[in-house]
Amino acid sequence: MPNLFRTIRRNLVTENKFGRYVRYAIGEVLLIMLGIFMALQLQNWNTNRKQEKQFKTTLEQLYNTINDDQWHYNNEISRFKNVIQVTDSLLNINEDNQDQDLIMGLWFLSMFNNEDYPSESIQIIENLKYNSGNPEQSNLVKQLRSYNNLIAVKSKSVISINNEVPDYLLQRSIAFPGFNYEEQGRGLIFDSTYYNREDYKNAIALLQNKEFRSHIKSQRTQRAFQVLDYKSLRNDAESIIRIIKDYHPDAKLLFQDVGIIGTSIDGFDDVGARSTPMILVDKENSIWEIELYLKIGAVKFRCRDSWAINWGGDSFPKGNANRKWDNVEVPEAGNYRIILNLTENTYEFIKLDDD
Repeated sequence: MPNLFRTIRRNLVTENKFGRYVRYAIGEVLLIMLGIFMALQLQNWNTNRKQEKQFKTTLEQLYNTINDDQWHYNNEISRFKNVIQVTDSLLNINEDNQDQDLIMGLWFLSMFNNEDYPSESIQIIENLKYNSGNPEQSNLVKQLRSYNNLIAVKSKSVISINNEVPDYLLQRSIAFPGFNYEEQGRGLIFDSTYYNREDYKNAIALLQNKEFRSHIKSQRTQRAFQVLDYKSLRNDAESIIRIIKDYHPDAKLLFQDVGIIGTSIDGFDDVGARSTPMILVDKENSIWEIELYLKIGAVKFRCRDSWAINWGGDSFPKGNANRKWDNVEVPEAGNYRIILNLTENTYEFIKLDDD
């Protein structure tokens, strides 16, 4: 091709056709400039395509971590609402009440403090790379950073009141509940075999103590503020999840190595049991299935044979799969097809023929 151009130029000059030569030269320069422009455009397109792909990959990570945040906020709202409810019940208790819930409620107040929750979303958002020339990406990052700022503000906004309930209880010889390690399913012991009439008398006297009542009332106010803060965080998380999904409709929840474990199969970890792996039948919607013989007992779902991420429920044969919830009770033995939908957060146990 270069030899052809040189031949054309030489012939034009030799034939003394200068005007035609100039027009040809200009055309050649324009052709070269067009080629360079197209090459640059192609390079920019490839760069933007790679950046967009990386941006969406990070968005999918955030879609998952903010879903985890949302679960945490809902869990904390539920926890602190329970504390408020128990506090109200204790403040209105009468002298004749010697129900086991009395001492259980007092120790319950001592066991619920703020949990340290290091959201993975914070670091991912801080390190998120985006194309500042892309208005959609810039706006989305702005929204994500506002979510980060809200986490920082709300984590410091609640007044702090020291939890001195254990000291009040121990000073009055009201022991922490016992634990039946031989029958772990029974859990903590709050019945008459553990506490006597003197313990209940001391508990009633404590609830009539002006200083103690002032302390748990102040704690109640703190918990109420925390409920409001967690509701604000939850609502913002829900909004961010929708924004991410609008920008990246293909973003999905990513769970790996989901399994099922429990006394309906081989037992829990206390007897050395491991999770029975489930099969991912729908990657897009994160739907897991397995066909299994179950005994009368209980089961839970979890990831990577660990309790870091797990689901339970309070109904059978179907219900909502809630994070870190109670075991799903299996009332009837038999062969079941078990379906766990981690997009809709539901589960279902379908009884099969026993053939």
